Amino acid sequence: MIIKARPHNSAGNLARYLLTPKANETEFMLDLRDSASDDLRKALTDWETIGRCKTRGERVLYHAHIRLRVGEKLNEAQWFKVIEDLETSLAFTNCPRAIIGHDNRGTGLHVHVVWSRLDPLTNKLVSLSNDLKHHHAIARAAEREFGLQPVEAAPERQRKKRRLSDREIRALKDRGINEEKLTKIIRAAWRATDSGEEMRAMLGAIGVDIKAGDRRDYVVEYKGLKMNPVRLLDDVNTAAFRERMKDASIPQEREGATVLRGRRAKTVLSQQFNKDIANDQAKPAPKAGFTKKRHKALVPRLRPKLWYGDPGI
Repeated sequence: MIIKARPHNSAGNLARYLLTPKANETEFMLDLRDSASDDLRKALTDWETIGRCKTRGERVLYHAHIRLRVGEKLNEAQWFKVIEDLETSLAFTNCPRAIIGHDNRGTGLHVHVVWSRLDPLTNKLVSLSNDLKHHHAIARAAEREFGLQPVEAAPERQRKKRRLSDREIRALKDRGINEEKLTKIIRAAWRATDSGEEMRAMLGAIGVDIKAGDRRDYVVEYKGLKMNPVRLLDDVNTAAFRERMKDASIPQEREGATVLRGRRAKTVLSQQFNKDIANDQAKPAPKAGFTKKRHKALVPRLRPKLWYGDPGI
């Protein structure tokens, strides 16, 4: 079983989608709860209008799509059991609801459920935090209860490794450094060593040094250019590189001092700068005893000179 759902901000578009089935499909209404009209389009429009008037939300409707594998079937009572469990899990029990079925000749029946997110008891929109977790939990429970074949989880997407930035590539060219050659050297040192100290010694012999960075834990320095070593290594993340460099004696901080990097360093520096400015502008405390009040001398107000032209006599 697959359950997909998301909030909507257009009742008209959603009603057009539900009432316009695809080829070889027939649509029919299974349930319409707490609606002043039997027409689905008018019902969704009313729910959206009321929700926007009573709250500041824009996505007032919530649309869920429930589908089975090809060849699997559920009876009407089982479909309603799944919908009721999903409704209770998402806290839509008091909200208006519409259930529309689409029966396809080839793939079978799938169901669309639309809720109004406005809770009539609290006059607030139901929170949708972590709703995907509820979708998966209800689908797995229905598979166990009705003997459906479990749906395999999609493989995790591998994060695409970030390449060198344009600034770093330009700096490599300006210094006459061969990017491909440097990358091969660092990758070979990573594979040939088992500890951070060995890797640092091997790279140090050819002029490549691993140091503590200002914004990250470690940087590779070569001919005055500092680069992120993780971007030069395949299948190595920051945690793995940090674990390798644990035994390397790289000075990262003064004795008893804490190294601050990134936003934290900027924040501390800004706070210290503001504190120094406030101390410089602080007025000295008045001395105890009688102080003579000084009066400023009056400054006479001078009238502007009047310049007259030639009378023409």
